[in-house]
Amino acid sequence: MTTDVEQLALDWRKRLAAEYPDQNEAARQSIILWLLGSDSKRFDLFNPKELDIAKQAMEYRWRILRQRYLGLGRERAYRNLITRLGSLVTLRNKIQTWVALSRDRQRSVMDILQAVLQELLQTDAYMQQQMADIAKYTTDRRLRDALLFASVEEYCLRPIRNQPLLAYRFVNYLRRTQRGGLTQVPGRDLIRLLSEEVLTDNNDNRVNLS
Repeated sequence: MTTDVEQLALDWRKRLAAEYPDQNEAARQSIILWLLGSDSKRFDLFNPKELDIAKQAMEYRWRILRQRYLGLGRERAYRNLITRLGSLVTLRNKIQTWVALSRDRQRSVMDILQAVLQELLQTDAYMQQQMADIAKYTTDRRLRDALLFASVEEYCLRPIRNQPLLAYRFVNYLRRTQRGGLTQVPGRDLIRLLSEEVLTDNNDNRVNLS
């Protein structure tokens, strides 16, 4: 008898083979593992309503990956991420207000956004686990980047009290920088945010974004 997670994996395998025949089987399997998540056995414990919600969440993640990141080079994919997150009206208003009131008015919204993302990747337990999992799913660097960017977007857009999670991360960033000074992210090199050590295969999965 086929379990729920086995059926999900089978359905996605058929779908990806039909929608992306040019991708090799290994890449499609990596995407399926990413969609299912590290705790795939949880699907077999869901009731029908919970399973339906989980399927919708997978569809949402897949749409993000396909529309903005899959198959693109790192720089273009990263710019897509920054553009998407920078388009959040609530977040932009918060950042613009802070910049206008701060002593450092030369910093742009994108400068601040990159710094907030840097802190997110360095300190957030969920994103640390996502990076560790992605490193296990595939050794293809372009696919790793695509999965990471899609994971960051999905996580940052999660609603918390009618605001995206990233807006709250920005508030936390402000509290920290007011105590210890601003984190500088060179505007001339967007990809510096994701250095060669973002995704590693070592045991402690250290992340070096400086």
